[in-house]
Amino acid sequence: MKNKRYSCWLALYVLSTGFLFAQKPVEGKATQLRTSLEPYFVAVEKNESFIKSNKEKIALGKRLFFDKQLSLGKGVSCNDCHDLQKYGTNGTYYLNQKNKENFYRDVPSVYNNLSYELFNVDGGVSNYAKKIQQAFTSQHEMGSNEDEIVTYLKESKVYKKEFKKAFPKQSKAILFKNVLEVMQKFMSELKTPAPIDAFITGDTNALTPIQIEGGILFVNRACYSCHTGSNFGGQMINKLGVEVPWPNQKDLGFYHLKKQVAYKMFFRVAPLRNVEKTAPYFHDATVVLLDKAIKLMGIHERGIQLKVVEIAKIKEFLKSFTGEIPKEYIKMNKSK
Repeated sequence: MKNKRYSCWLALYVLSTGFLFAQKPVEGKATQLRTSLEPYFVAVEKNESFIKSNKEKIALGKRLFFDKQLSLGKGVSCNDCHDLQKYGTNGTYYLNQKNKENFYRDVPSVYNNLSYELFNVDGGVSNYAKKIQQAFTSQHEMGSNEDEIVTYLKESKVYKKEFKKAFPKQSKAILFKNVLEVMQKFMSELKTPAPIDAFITGDTNALTPIQIEGGILFVNRACYSCHTGSNFGGQMINKLGVEVPWPNQKDLGFYHLKKQVAYKMFFRVAPLRNVEKTAPYFHDATVVLLDKAIKLMGIHERGIQLKVVEIAKIKEFLKSFTGEIPKEYIKMNKSK
């Protein structure tokens, strides 16, 4: 009922302000927003030449991404947690596993991650290849080891053929470092260009007037001081609960790596691309509604109570980060 009231309220707001926006051009506000964001922003776009020149390695990386046999129990693939049809995460699967106490942190999306400077919820990894390696070997992820993976691949006729095609100049192509390379090449082109990209590169009409207003609020409320860069996050660690302590203090984040009191409750600032589609939110997955997540950020990080209308506008702005899933790129070809 609450969501219905919110939707009705927002619809009335849009209708009541539509005439006003029609009469009052938004170019000035659009320029203000674009000027604030573009110095830190590189638009997400497909790199067709890269895809073409790395065709065999990308195809191999894709196959590995979907292969359950690479995990310790032979029952979990990268795609089970990072479902490419669900914007690179899988809230339902994660929550079920969390209830079984298999996971203790939320699963981030794997889309648009090439520009990240930090990986993992606690920001403890700063190298892309190392993060992929950790995903294979961590007990909290696939729990396998390098030797077992290489042995399995060497026993597969399909993989023997595909590694030879991907690394034609290498006499011994099935190496774990090559596994990391092809995975990285495939994942680097998991991109979802969104309206925000078109807007910042000059198309004012890519965003609605309300989204532009929400963007200005996003900047003026200092959300962008942490959610910065092309992915609106992923570039730094910051304390969760700067102004008001976060209720769940069980996971202390970066502190577990450094063992320094100053780092208690420090986590990687979450990237916001496709945030509309990637619930649940926060490292502990305690929030499933985007409206509530925005409200809590206002309270815990800024020390402010955002008004309902402000939350609505910021949410509309965040929707402009939702891009189109590259269905053909992620389509799994049948084995030959």
